[in-house]
Amino acid sequence: MWKVVLLLSLIPLVGAWLGRHWFWTRVRMEGIRHDCGTTVRDLRQKLGLPAGRRGAETHAAALGNAVRECGLALLEKEGNGLAKARINGGFLTRALPALVIIIAVFAIFSKRVPAGWAVAGAFGVVAFWTLLRLTSMTIEWRAVAKGAEALKSSRALKRIADEEEVIRCAKASVWNTVWPF
Repeated sequence: MWKVVLLLSLIPLVGAWLGRHWFWTRVRMEGIRHDCGTTVRDLRQKLGLPAGRRGAETHAAALGNAVRECGLALLEKEGNGLAKARINGGFLTRALPALVIIIAVFAIFSKRVPAGWAVAGAFGVVAFWTLLRLTSMTIEWRAVAKGAEALKSSRALKRIADEEEVIRCAKASVWNTVWPF
């Protein structure tokens, strides 16, 4: 029975990985080669937000991530509860696999749970969280639209081609937020 649970848990994980690879990784590689001449720090300040962590990067992929994050922050400022939940859930998306692995390892070593069930349970929890992230992607796309609107109105980038590439990378970066690893 644990094998069935494991196989069913792998479906959303593999689907999220394929979606991330197909929609984000290819666009990111193209965006890294496209230098826009504006740093992430400058872009965030022109959009009316604090400078942020990764402030020195100038390629379109990093600026696309910044536009998406700025869109989420702007939606949160407007009082959108889903945007706030998406921002807060980003940390859990990165931390959950490690926590689940620790719990599974301790369960296996303490011999309280069979190893198959511990592994299946760990994959099940991560798969469930991935499904939740997949179903709430619409708020991310709404944030990208809000960030793109703010980007166009602020004229933060010098060239229209840069703007289009950054918006393309921002739309693709939504898939980066789903995969938990």
